[in-house]
Amino acid sequence: MKTGIFEMEHFEGAYPVIQLFDMPANQLVIFTDADTYGRFADLFKEGVHRFQWEILDPAGGKWRFFRQLYKAAKKHKLDIFYLNTISNNHLFYAWVIGALRIARVVITVHDINCLFRSRWSYQFRQLMHHIGKKALIKRVTEYNVVSDTMIGYLRETTGGQMQIHNVPGAVFESEQHRLTIHEYLHLVVPGSLDKKRRDYREAFELLKMAEARKLRLHITLLGGHTDAYGKAIIQRAAALKTEYATITVYDTRIVHQDEFDRQLNSAHFIYIPSVINTAICYAIPETYGLTKSSGNMFDVIKHARPFIAPQALRISANLESSCFRYTSIEHLVNFLAGIMQNKTAYKAWEEQALLNSGEYTIAKVRERNPTLFAMG
Repeated sequence: MKTGIFEMEHFEGAYPVIQLFDMPANQLVIFTDADTYGRFADLFKEGVHRFQWEILDPAGGKWRFFRQLYKAAKKHKLDIFYLNTISNNHLFYAWVIGALRIARVVITVHDINCLFRSRWSYQFRQLMHHIGKKALIKRVTEYNVVSDTMIGYLRETTGGQMQIHNVPGAVFESEQHRLTIHEYLHLVVPGSLDKKRRDYREAFELLKMAEARKLRLHITLLGGHTDAYGKAIIQRAAALKTEYATITVYDTRIVHQDEFDRQLNSAHFIYIPSVINTAICYAIPETYGLTKSSGNMFDVIKHARPFIAPQALRISANLESSCFRYTSIEHLVNFLAGIMQNKTAYKAWEEQALLNSGEYTIAKVRERNPTLFAMG
């Protein structure tokens, strides 16, 4: 069996996909670009050489790139072609899939409404996206979603005719860094500084309220920034003058993988101040936990950390018992103050997080997706 995996954006989400398909009876070919290959190399380290790599060059125009992709995939005579992220050029991907005539093509749907609820538009770019999405849908009969909370909505959207897999954006590799609480609580908010995904106003409100309560709290915003909004968050953090509640930010575009992992392993809780209703793809509405999933959930799984999330955010039942649900910032501050007053109570949260992440081992994810991983 030969499986091709395509990814040029969400390397961290394709990492577990590669691990899951990595079986003795399966040959893996990874299609990516040079920059993303470098991030894969950071994750796999010396193990990166176990796989075949097709390094594509996106410079030189779309036609050239997609001819590269077609020729590379055709050469390998793939049995399964697994496209983990398609965020643009849908018409070109539809052409490649149609021309390859591979028996099984699986596409991960990150934003369900973006793919299936696109609308006709008089704006050329948006119209091309719409036509491309319709062409892509016609060529695919298998989809993947990264969260089980999205399965029902996608099944309803597709009329129950398509095969839907649930390969999460992380697997648990049986390692948890055990922590104790001493002088302060450490909360980490992973991900780039993006107002469409996370509400950072909540984090600053939490710091302000913790400072007023003399609660020793440290928040790390673990992500880079690429726009004016991100830069404004950096500046706001730098201007903060506090004694008890402090914050760390990264004035950079990307946080290196080793630093990212180090901070998550030192987090008492992963803090997810998630936006619930958003619109990342043009003006098409999406709902976190229903039509798309927060990547922070996979940081929770991978690092086996207890976490904090808004009451309104849908999360997997497998993770519910290691999550503190807050209804307001005051509610959250009271919870954190209670943990600081009874520090030994934290151990139960950590143990439950370990148990919950245990539901996402490679063996258990394969078992829940037998039609994808029954080849070896």
